[in-house]
Amino acid sequence: MPEKVLIPVGRHTPEPEAKRLEQGGSSLAEQQGERRYNIDLLRAEKDADGLVEALGSGNGLTRQRAALALGDLGGPGAVEPLIRALGDPMTAVREAAADSLTMLGSAAVGPLVELLESPEASGRYEEPGAPGGAATVIGPGGRTWEVETRREIRRVYAAAILGEVGDPDAVQPLVRALGDASDDLRCQASGALAKLGNEVIGPLTEVLTGSDPEQRIVAAGVLGDTGDPAVVEPLINLLRDGNPDVRGAAGGALFRIGDAAVEPLIAATKDADRNVRLYAAGALKYIGNPRAIDALKDLARSGDAEEKSVAEDAMEKIRMVRGKAAPEPSAPTSR
Repeated sequence: MPEKVLIPVGRHTPEPEAKRLEQGGSSLAEQQGERRYNIDLLRAEKDADGLVEALGSGNGLTRQRAALALGDLGGPGAVEPLIRALGDPMTAVREAAADSLTMLGSAAVGPLVELLESPEASGRYEEPGAPGGAATVIGPGGRTWEVETRREIRRVYAAAILGEVGDPDAVQPLVRALGDASDDLRCQASGALAKLGNEVIGPLTEVLTGSDPEQRIVAAGVLGDTGDPAVVEPLINLLRDGNPDVRGAAGGALFRIGDAAVEPLIAATKDADRNVRLYAAGALKYIGNPRAIDALKDLARSGDAEEKSVAEDAMEKIRMVRGKAAPEPSAPTSR
């Protein structure tokens, strides 16, 4: 499966694509005798209708510049044309449309949420005879992956844009998107939720008790990224999960919360559940706070062979990093 990366929303064009936009697009326009658009003039005259028309140009650079200009002009009338442009064959045009929709803010939230909630909604933005098939998305560092259809790519971009807009109305739809059939949309929704701050805590805490382990893993990761002490207890409860990957995700999330999780984790080293004790010791190891030493000594004395090993390893690491930040670990385990 292609690597999952988050769509970057920003006003930039990868150099190879910029050349294709300028060279390939303009030659196509010349061959077809197509109307040329003066985007600078249309922008200066605040001619939104003219810019929308330019989005249909056969010249990729014209479409990109028109999409950017529509974001600068603003207005709810630009939302539908820009969402249509999220399915453009050119990555740079899609990114320009995404960036402009972000600038439009709350005016774009409702239609973008509809895309998340209804896979069929994207089809309404298709032009008659528009090409189908896979679309390649370029992510950070030039990495690429393919989204199955151009209709689907609008939904993936919608999640990314909602994360940038930061509207609270997007929280619940993004949480529901964690259960979508599209791997790409689930990945993008998790990244978007991580940008929405404490608004996500309540809805994602409920996900921790759901039946889908993949959703529990994602929810734990996002909750850990909030750094909020309120999520510590739900994450410690998740250390009792029957799925080892879920327990590992909870342990990693607790490590990222840091010192705010130390006292609850110290208490968890005495929990009746062995998994909780093991993962609590592992999280304390990576947090590196010396307040945990006494509890880890107790665990090493009272626990079985694995608990003793984990506790001693944790104490050694804490002593090594005392007075310094602990290095970031690899994927967390009970060790």
